Amino acid sequence: MLKYNRNNNISSLTSEENIILNRYKEMQQAMVDKDIDKLNKIVKDGTTFTHMSGKTQTKEEYFEDIRTGALDYQSYTIENPSVSIDGNKAILKARVTLTANAYGAQGSYPFNVSAYFEKVDKEWLYTNKY
Repeated sequence: MLKYNRNNNISSLTSEENIILNRYKEMQQAMVDKDIDKLNKIVKDGTTFTHMSGKTQTKEEYFEDIRTGALDYQSYTIENPSVSIDGNKAILKARVTLTANAYGAQGSYPFNVSAYFEKVDKEWLYTNKY
């Protein structure tokens, strides 16, 4: 489940910025739903994921942990999202609280997110490279 803090000022985002925010929401919901096919369409090849613990995984390793339930994402709350676009690159910044069972540790984890996107063939793809 994806939730917004009611104090968000999402209405101030442009249509293109909203597309990026919605792409991020799609990615988060696909993680909750364990929809690996959708994640593969949203996440650019070559992307790596670094956990709060410092552990870094390839896209394939990360998706496998989601598929098997080693990473069991349950919900996200997104607060105060902002988006900056520079040509075919964009950064979404927000305060996110993740509720998950991550490798056996159940909890709600608040953190500041900088999510990077690149426009490839008219589609915004999530990437960790800017």
